[in-house]
Amino acid sequence: MRYTLPTILVLTAFTQAAPISRRQIRLDDAATAEAQQRDNDATRAFSAVQIKTSSGQCLTIDETTGDFRRNLQLVRESACTNAPTQQWDFITAGLHNDQPGTTLIVSTAFSSCLNFDDRRADGNKVITFSCGGRADGGGRVTDSQLFEFSNTTATSLPLVPSSGKGGICFEINGGQLDRSDCQSSNPATNQIFTIGDAAPAAPAPTPDATSPAAEPNTPAETAAPAPPAAPTGSIRLDEAATAQAQQRDNGATRAFANVPIKTSSGQCLTIDVNTGDFRRNLQAIRESPCTGDSTQQFDFITAGAHNDQPGTTLIVSSAFSSCLNFDDRRADGNKVLTFSCGGRADGEGRVTDSQLFGFEGAPTSLALTPVNGRGAVCFMIVDGTLDIANCDANSADQVFTIGDATAAPPANPNTNEPAPSESSSEAGPAPSEAPTQQPGASSKGSVALDEAATAQAQQRDNGKSLLFYLQDLMISQASNGQCLTVNLDTGDFRQNLMEVALRDCVAGLDTQQWDVITAGKHNDQAGKALIVSTLTNGCLNVDERRQPGNQVLLFSCGGRADGEGGVTNSQLFAFDGKTANIPLVPGNVSSQCVVASNGKLDIAQCDAANPNSDQTFSIA
Repeated sequence: MRYTLPTILVLTAFTQAAPISRRQIRLDDAATAEAQQRDNDATRAFSAVQIKTSSGQCLTIDETTGDFRRNLQLVRESACTNAPTQQWDFITAGLHNDQPGTTLIVSTAFSSCLNFDDRRADGNKVITFSCGGRADGGGRVTDSQLFEFSNTTATSLPLVPSSGKGGICFEINGGQLDRSDCQSSNPATNQIFTIGDAAPAAPAPTPDATSPAAEPNTPAETAAPAPPAAPTGSIRLDEAATAQAQQRDNGATRAFANVPIKTSSGQCLTIDVNTGDFRRNLQAIRESPCTGDSTQQFDFITAGAHNDQPGTTLIVSSAFSSCLNFDDRRADGNKVLTFSCGGRADGEGRVTDSQLFGFEGAPTSLALTPVNGRGAVCFMIVDGTLDIANCDANSADQVFTIGDATAAPPANPNTNEPAPSESSSEAGPAPSEAPTQQPGASSKGSVALDEAATAQAQQRDNGKSLLFYLQDLMISQASNGQCLTVNLDTGDFRQNLMEVALRDCVAGLDTQQWDVITAGKHNDQAGKALIVSTLTNGCLNVDERRQPGNQVLLFSCGGRADGEGGVTNSQLFAFDGKTANIPLVPGNVSSQCVVASNGKLDIAQCDAANPNSDQTFSIA
């Protein structure tokens, strides 16, 4: 039965957040090295130069801002000292700039790009970010980092981002680089910046063609310190991030499991565990004598979460659950690596042809031909490392043997079989019973969190446009009276992918408190509401691409794992603001409602106008 709430709606702008203090950022060296890679082959109009404001001071990166990967750093003006934080490169062509008449403005010291994002809060729209626009360094070209630069010898110019369509210029506001409306053809005096001392500096020498292509962080030949070196030796892994990125697909169809792959010389493909990043992405594959070691064992997956193409296979590390991947955009000698299956560094990808290989039946010898190579690219060993070459049907070096040429396919997959200890098929530990807790106690879970990454991903919306329907409320399931409860023992290192369980209601329990937000940064849709954990700031999210039973979770509001999202309909639920007993109908799936199933939330077919009791939730 539906009933009407009191007619007075609470429309509140939340203003209780504590002031933000300046702090020293704890960097993750491996993540920073992955995110901020120097483009050694780029064309530089200027290198290691200062950029002076109209007051004669220099643009300076504020190292007390940003996140654990040196993204999101602010740029301020300060007295010119020629410090590394005041040195910049102007890149007119390269990996992250393919647009004539434009330039990237790149920190010489840190390799991050000046970036304009009009979606961010006022006063925080101009920052530095990984070149290419992806937080993890996987981006290519984005117009938010390209600036008008038709005259490559110009030494005084406005900074006009391409994403501003000619109507946005940068200027100093309160000592900080900010955006302002402008006519780019007729900028104001305070919108003019000077490169160096009004004379172009000689670009850094182009790296010698014989330098190792797989070392993208070779320092520039300037006074600036070198960017972080690519990981070498034993890699320091972030266990939570690795578990999220490298998830085993227990329901997949395996043509072979736990088999070696032998080269034409009789040696075995071996994952080099002394390469890669903090999530076990970007690991190289070598050939070495066959020992039966776990780094030499692979699964061939012909159907599953990351392979929906008949006649193809994934080649997956049995030990680490990462996929063999071909990326022609990378430097020569570094194009064949292991990567999170699905092609997203954080494990959120689905299917990518860079990880699919031609595979008919269950052959025991074959050429490794990635689908994205269009039949022209084959793998082979070059100087001890798995690499690429033009396919040659007569080349024995391009033929690989699976097992001992007599390996038998495995039995049908058992979806109830636990995943190897190195990874998990779920986003976090299995749900546990809710601990007994006194009302008002502060909740903590068992998942190891990265505090900086969590703070970035789970940001409370304190904006001026914020409208709450109700705050700090409880949401119970109509059929059994149990309350929606955040399971803190699930999820990843950023408090994404957390389960929402149904537990007995406990007044004041912080894991059972929710905000219903009808307008704000992540909700611009009338008649819709976000359902946000008051404790974690994560949004209830429906993703039908995930495995059944794991499709309703908490996720960073806006739908981006790193907190950079805007609005996504997977987090918007139909809400008229008048009714307390409602079905939770997500905006991204038709004719489905959130339901109670096996002690947690799931989705099922429903009639939103006449929902069943297990599809109805009470807001109180």
